[in-house]
Amino acid sequence: MIDRKTTADEYPKPYHIDDSFLLVLDSQTQSSAWITELKEQAIPALSRDIHYARIAIGLKDGKRPYAVVTFKPNERHHLERRWILSQFYRSLRSQFKASRLCIFMNQQSTQDIVMAEDGYLAAMRANDEGNEWSQVTIIHTKSPEAVDPFGKIRFEAMQGYRRWINENPDEMTSIEIGKRLKAFADDNGCGFVELGLDELKKENMNLLLAVGQGSQRSPARCYYLTHKLTPGKKPIMLLGKGITFDTGGINVKAFESFVNAMKNDMGGAALMSHLFMALVKSGYSEPLVLAIPTCENLTDANSMKPGSLVQSRKGPKVFIEHTDAEGRLILVDALSYGEDKYQPSLTITAATLTTACLRQFSNYFTAVHFASDKFQTSLHESGKLWGERFSCWEDFLPFANGNKTKFGDITNLGRLPSHASMGGGSNVAAHFIREFATGPLIHFDIFASCWNWSGDYPGSPNGATGAPFNSLFETLRKGFN
Repeated sequence: MIDRKTTADEYPKPYHIDDSFLLVLDSQTQSSAWITELKEQAIPALSRDIHYARIAIGLKDGKRPYAVVTFKPNERHHLERRWILSQFYRSLRSQFKASRLCIFMNQQSTQDIVMAEDGYLAAMRANDEGNEWSQVTIIHTKSPEAVDPFGKIRFEAMQGYRRWINENPDEMTSIEIGKRLKAFADDNGCGFVELGLDELKKENMNLLLAVGQGSQRSPARCYYLTHKLTPGKKPIMLLGKGITFDTGGINVKAFESFVNAMKNDMGGAALMSHLFMALVKSGYSEPLVLAIPTCENLTDANSMKPGSLVQSRKGPKVFIEHTDAEGRLILVDALSYGEDKYQPSLTITAATLTTACLRQFSNYFTAVHFASDKFQTSLHESGKLWGERFSCWEDFLPFANGNKTKFGDITNLGRLPSHASMGGGSNVAAHFIREFATGPLIHFDIFASCWNWSGDYPGSPNGATGAPFNSLFETLRKGFN
């Protein structure tokens, strides 16, 4: 973990010791005298400009390496600044033989906090199993709680979100997810409901059952956790897709469909579970429901068959046109049960729903569908603080129409007309979920942003990125009404 210290605005001699690298985030208009001195003592041959960041690099007392990072004033989005600094983080450990990193922030801000955390996260080993730095110390000039009051809870939950995605899928099964959720519920006074195969059959959650029927290791389950439910007060329901591995089913994925990364297909469940946990631990006073439908989508003799017509819990019969469009199926059965049982004022879904999302929005943007103007405003403000970006879309009739079929009430492979078939995949899939919602719904398609497809997402050497956890936590903590 990161060791966080609070000290005066002066050279941190006790922390900049042999075998350590000092990184100063110089965000003040006028630098402190000791920072100015470091910049003046920098070695020109080592220093560099990366876009609009000036990085002055030197050796304190001729032996202890340091760098002072100064961004030229501009109105660029903070994700871009994170991306620029990440270029330096990638070369840091190879160019300077230090085993410890000390990051000094001379102006306490959310932007500096997340860039400092990136320095730690960028050195994580495969599957987030340990860190290549033996020690990372972040030094604040005032209490970090002043700007980031729930920082420890937030950062630990964001790391948990990453770890769940990065874990091996034979271990992170639907059963294991249930064990972890129940343990949290028991430790934190939350309600816990588990729907096993018998309960799912009784509730006619046939879509969830169909997707999971090819797996014995990770069979269909649906979990609901509750927090502070009170009569007459409607909760927010957080709903996350939990496909623990996705082969594509009978319509098996080609390698080009990222099958080697499909342990990340429970990213929505990981995000919403840790968002729920962080809110509960932070003393969130409003009622919450967590809904996690989960299973594995395997290629097996018992797998769901393309061409099937399956009746959903809500009622509409779904034409299973393609078995790799399975995430939306498990979500809508869980949505139907959750709305009937808990009557939420708003449901927020998160899912690695479509590879089309990556083509449409790139690795750097999270697609958001059906959010109100107030929610969008709050989310974008949070994104500017934490360096995460969003692309927001409203209800649009042509996208809804893309899910129509003559072979049932709705198809699970919705698409635009053939001449427009390369666009709108994330939008059409979101509208499939919207067809089954009774109340307000906001859908996050996190396929693109939750995984480091580009290879240069800030704070992520490989695998899960942690996006968009920080912005969602900030938005829900602050409120958006």
